[in-house]
Amino acid sequence: MMQEISRYWDKQSAIWSEEKKEAWSQPVTQRWLTYFKDLLPKLKGNKVLEVGTASGYFANILAMAGYEVAAVDISPAMIDEARAVSADLNLATDYRVMDAQQLDFAANSFDLVFTRLMTWTTPDVEAFYREVYKMLRPGGLLLNFDGDFGNYTFTQEGHEKYPADIMEQANIIKSRLDISRHKRPERDIAILQQCGFVNVQADLTTQAGILDQDSSDLFLVQAVKPVS
Repeated sequence: MMQEISRYWDKQSAIWSEEKKEAWSQPVTQRWLTYFKDLLPKLKGNKVLEVGTASGYFANILAMAGYEVAAVDISPAMIDEARAVSADLNLATDYRVMDAQQLDFAANSFDLVFTRLMTWTTPDVEAFYREVYKMLRPGGLLLNFDGDFGNYTFTQEGHEKYPADIMEQANIIKSRLDISRHKRPERDIAILQQCGFVNVQADLTTQAGILDQDSSDLFLVQAVKPVS
């Protein structure tokens, strides 16, 4: 299953990279940069892990905002694109090909774990959240920006630059995953609490506001690893 998901993202890597390069001149990038700059003083440190970095868009924003960034993705092609973008921007980021369900970092390494639009294609979301718990330092924060796409059918409309069958593949992959059978973010909240996180909260407005969209599908779920 993970090989299929990796190939799915590999096929989109060049297009993702081009789209995100175009985004640097758009207001949304400045809004994300402001968001992460405002967040930094509230954390215990500046070490962040981005899971599902794709072509490195957020990894570079985080670096610009003052974070020490490690970023991983299941897709080797995406990581190649991300490294090229960071080199063009002269930004230092530790990129690695890695499965979100088996994060290969030392425990208690990060003050923040961030991911966006990744868990909807994760076969075992609970395994991912348990890995995040392990990776975070006590008091560390998880931010997961995602969407409740289980009952949503992706179409090619608005994705004309992408491979012709890519949305069909997305729907097939999504239909086979357990997380698609649950209401989100309610399911995420329950799993995070089971994993031992505290201060677990759902936010249905922040992501849509940054994107300047009116969407009921998008959410932010955040949680803290307890200090003791």
